[in-house]
Amino acid sequence: MARISPQIRQEILDKTDFLSVYQEHVHLQKKGASYWGLCPFHSEKTPSFSVSVDTGLFYCFGCHKGGSIIQFLMDVDKLTYTEAMEELARRSGVQIHFEESERTGEVEKERQALLELYDRLSKTFHWFLVNHKSGRKGLEVLHKRGLTDELIEKFNLGYAPANTQWLYLFLKKKGYSDNFLKRSGLFSKNDQYWPLFANRIMFPISDAKGRIIAFGGRAMEQEGPKYINSPETVVFKKQDTLFALSQALDSIKSLDEALICEGYMDVLSFHAAGMTNAVAPLGTAFTSHQAMALRRRASRVVLCFDSDEAGLHAAERACSIAAGVGLETSVLLPEGGKDASEILEKRGAGELTRMSKNTINAGHFLLTRAGQLFDISTMEGKAKAVSFLFPFLDALDSDVRRQEYIKGIGKVLGVSAHAVEMDYAKAKISGMNRLRNVTNSNLTPSTSNSARTSDLVFVAAAILSHNSFQLLSANLDSDDIDDPRARDLFAALQDAQKDGIQDVEGILSLCADDAAVRFVREVDASGELKAGLEKILQDGLAQKRRVILEKERKKLVVQLQASEAGGSDISREKTILEDIMKIDEELKTRGGAVNE
Repeated sequence: MARISPQIRQEILDKTDFLSVYQEHVHLQKKGASYWGLCPFHSEKTPSFSVSVDTGLFYCFGCHKGGSIIQFLMDVDKLTYTEAMEELARRSGVQIHFEESERTGEVEKERQALLELYDRLSKTFHWFLVNHKSGRKGLEVLHKRGLTDELIEKFNLGYAPANTQWLYLFLKKKGYSDNFLKRSGLFSKNDQYWPLFANRIMFPISDAKGRIIAFGGRAMEQEGPKYINSPETVVFKKQDTLFALSQALDSIKSLDEALICEGYMDVLSFHAAGMTNAVAPLGTAFTSHQAMALRRRASRVVLCFDSDEAGLHAAERACSIAAGVGLETSVLLPEGGKDASEILEKRGAGELTRMSKNTINAGHFLLTRAGQLFDISTMEGKAKAVSFLFPFLDALDSDVRRQEYIKGIGKVLGVSAHAVEMDYAKAKISGMNRLRNVTNSNLTPSTSNSARTSDLVFVAAAILSHNSFQLLSANLDSDDIDDPRARDLFAALQDAQKDGIQDVEGILSLCADDAAVRFVREVDASGELKAGLEKILQDGLAQKRRVILEKERKKLVVQLQASEAGGSDISREKTILEDIMKIDEELKTRGGAVNE
């Protein structure tokens, strides 16, 4: 299918006099940093329709419709996307070009070639695991973990040989070119001959139709990361994919419920115990894209992440993400083991089945976590606990449910429900007083269900600040961002960078979280971040860097303690200690505390 390239789209937007286009449909008056008028999409007497001078986006604080000048023309003149782009191209004097179908055909050809390669390779890996002596140890590991031969066959589990030259030579003999293999996601970016997967148990990753689109690999030795996944390719998008979805699909639909685990082995353990509705995100980061994929098939989810602090933190974020797409959400806390795999191995399938019946609803889980994370015997701790629950309050799609949960918060924390509601309302309308001063109107506060967090403001500033993402991507990844809405915006920034998309609305179109998108449009329309974008970015990066350093320091301290206890060589301990000292020095220069 022919399409307009991101480059042509950007050229059209850069050359479009967007104010003149808006003013053909709306009488606009400049007030502060924005233009205001009566919304053409709903009846109103007080102007709440705003156009940002900097971004060209429109947003109505009354009906919450918003978007780019492209979306405006599509809505107001009932045009298709292509028709709206052609109209803007005519106005701006840009000759519109559609990407040739030949290019689209090349992409599709590569998609099919990758799918064929992965299918063949998964069968080869499986043969090594089941039939070759090199895979015997891997098979023993899986059997010891309680996985049957039938389950290993069903999931087509495999083994990647330890010989690092084998894969390249094997695929070259099959006729694959070096250029194709570079893009295949099977080799190191730094060395096209070095396989990503060697001496690892292999987990084929399928799409919902059962087509293998990537691999995960578990190390047989302790050198390097324990688990690695394929990088993203034309067929594989990590944030869209759930491990075992194709195998679990029938059960999910039948039960109207999905069981979300933390990793491959947990999923396989639940399947081994007969709970075949288990799936997992690729890592602990559950995304709104994955939540929507489940919402199309079921109305309920159960979250079962590891019982360590990282797993609990992942469950906190996943509660808000799942609830945000309308999924009824509960949490299963592993008992008698760190995770489901450990429980199956040590205590058997019966214990895993018994444990799976003891779930708590997401709201109760988060309230319990708030009590664990903060000293709720103090007023300061109570205030922090309440703020911690804002993302979940945002996610609730019913005012009745939100009010009932606020009452529950007040009861557990020993404060009035009214006080909780007031703090939440303040967080939601922060900055709106400045907006009233700008508009000099009787504009009422936004009813957007987006209580702001530092992460949300930080990533919104990055989107509204042109050419900022390279700075962010060089210093952060999505796991460094706690607020799930901000994580989705950050993921949209990543996708936009890959596709060459630069305009704000183009970035927002890649984000599946409507509340997060609405938040960016609101702060853009209000202009409240305009004067402080650079400072917000600098302060946000500095704060994130401190957190990253503190996490890295904790890991190094654990490694040092393990090394000392195991009697490892002194040179390794010296290296770890030097790394800790470097981190301490940087933390001091950044004003961070060093926890001895």
